[in-house]
Amino acid sequence: MILRRRVFMFAAAAVIFASGALLIVTSRYSQADPPQVSQPTAVEVTPVGIADVTDIVSGVGNVAAMRDVKVASETAGRVLKVHIKVGDAVKQGQTLVEVDAELKEAAAEQARAQMLAAKTNLEKSKKDFERTQMLFNSGDVADIELEGYRLTYQSAEAQYKGAIAALRAADRQVSDSHIKAPVPGLIATRRVEVGEMVGPGMEIVNIVDVSSLKVKLSVAEEDIVKLRVGQTAVLHIDSRPRERFTGKVFTVGAKSESPNGHTYPVEVVVPNTWKDPVKVGMFARVEIQARSAKGVLTIAKESLVEDGAKPAVFVAKDGVARLRPVTLGIRSNNLLQVVNGLARGELVISFGQKALKDGTPIQFRQQ
Repeated sequence: MILRRRVFMFAAAAVIFASGALLIVTSRYSQADPPQVSQPTAVEVTPVGIADVTDIVSGVGNVAAMRDVKVASETAGRVLKVHIKVGDAVKQGQTLVEVDAELKEAAAEQARAQMLAAKTNLEKSKKDFERTQMLFNSGDVADIELEGYRLTYQSAEAQYKGAIAALRAADRQVSDSHIKAPVPGLIATRRVEVGEMVGPGMEIVNIVDVSSLKVKLSVAEEDIVKLRVGQTAVLHIDSRPRERFTGKVFTVGAKSESPNGHTYPVEVVVPNTWKDPVKVGMFARVEIQARSAKGVLTIAKESLVEDGAKPAVFVAKDGVARLRPVTLGIRSNNLLQVVNGLARGELVISFGQKALKDGTPIQFRQQ
């Protein structure tokens, strides 16, 4: 009796334990988390707008004079007078330095006297030949005598031309003793003093024409195709940060200036007519306005992504991001011209688009 009761109690305990385990499992399944729903990505959007855009080609360089001329002596002698000092403004043809010309002037006088003697001899030979020609025509002289006078006349004519050339050379030597300015400008350097000896080819002064200034740039090959002579350029000079200097593209190089290619020389010219002129040698930053368009569709540069090798943007539509390929035109510093692919007012994602895919849910605020 006692054994039967113990078996019964054991069976009852087993049933209770199994029921409890079943309740626990059922409870756990009933309390399991529901399936997760992905949260929308936070982004910022900017509407497609209308604006003016300009394609800017930038570069740096040093300011140089429009003309930088080293004036050299063309004669030899001692310097007698120096009429200029560094910083002086000079006109074209103005005498800068005088060199001793005493011997040259004497040589010129001698050449002039020889020219006059040759001229007299020529006139006499001409008259003798003409008179002999008349006698020959009347049969009073032989042709051999006429030929002698003809040769004498031709010789006198040649001597006269030689004397003229010699006088011209002598006068040039005298003229070269007055060293003159070949161009207008400012005296940048002076190399001689009174009493010094100079010779042909020796530098006397350096003249810079600063009425206009030029800046030489090296432009990359992807930008050189955009440039044309006459395009507007703006100079920013570090030492004068509050001023802007406007000029024009003066030359566009047709050949690369670097050993490996890929960069081309460009010169920009700016008039130097300000009250405080710009100095030669200053460092300049140049912005050339290559192309421009007014009233066109634009997006911010940071909105752009790439779909393969093609430009594209994400457009916010119906709560999701849609990848849209676009055709671009002029690229300015901060704006891009949209030629095709977008309409005015569409919301383009300008922040947070790097991690997006086509169809990603988004929530946004408009800039």
